[in-house]
Amino acid sequence: MVARYIPLIEAGPERQMAIDEAILRNFDQGNSDPTFRFFRFKPSAITLGYSQPVKKTIDIETCEDYDIPYVRRITGGGTVFHDYDGEITYSVVTEKIEGDIEESFRKLLGPIMDTLEEFDLEPKFKPYNDVLVNKKKISGSAQRRGKKGLLQHGTLMFATDLKKLAEILKIDDKKFEEKGADSFLDLVTTIEKETGDVPEPEKLIELMKEKYEDYFGEKIKKEKLTKEEIELADELEEKYGSERWLNERKWG
Repeated sequence: MVARYIPLIEAGPERQMAIDEAILRNFDQGNSDPTFRFFRFKPSAITLGYSQPVKKTIDIETCEDYDIPYVRRITGGGTVFHDYDGEITYSVVTEKIEGDIEESFRKLLGPIMDTLEEFDLEPKFKPYNDVLVNKKKISGSAQRRGKKGLLQHGTLMFATDLKKLAEILKIDDKKFEEKGADSFLDLVTTIEKETGDVPEPEKLIELMKEKYEDYFGEKIKKEKLTKEEIELADELEEKYGSERWLNERKWG
């Protein structure tokens, strides 16, 4: 089967999440090929996991002070700070992978780990959905399964403002103690922190693209979103911007 690559899209969080869901739905209906893409949130934004309570998870006043919007994903997992200047988000929609959920994360995170190795880093997969470097999280991912396909998307932090992230998140100090850490900053890292250099986003995206092309091992076609995907994304963008979806996980 042919796999499809969608070139970089820079857009707000409501649009990015709407696009991912639109691709998954069209794949389920047989209207889209397996697809991977990389994108940047503009402006920087927060996405919350499907089941996370907003007020208990993020400091809303801090988000407002920094003019950082926040939306709820259809995928699980935890809170993500999509820093425009320091993070690339990847997204893959493909057939459901045989085996358990952990194995599907492991396989689809392979290209992220291969990318990090190009910076002379030694990434480790941490079940279910994280990649660590020097025992610190550098990439996290989340999934949503459709009728026949699955969506996996996640982050690769190359120069994320971790101090700002720490201000935004509401984390119980006991979690630090359980992991033998003094603060949140002891648990996360970036390519910049590990290497001393900030990779150019464009070059990082091209490297990630090469690794996912290797993963699919098939003919890769570069395409834009289809008319059907755009129309559905237009509809879903309203959902992701609604208070009802954000607070009640309901739409329509």
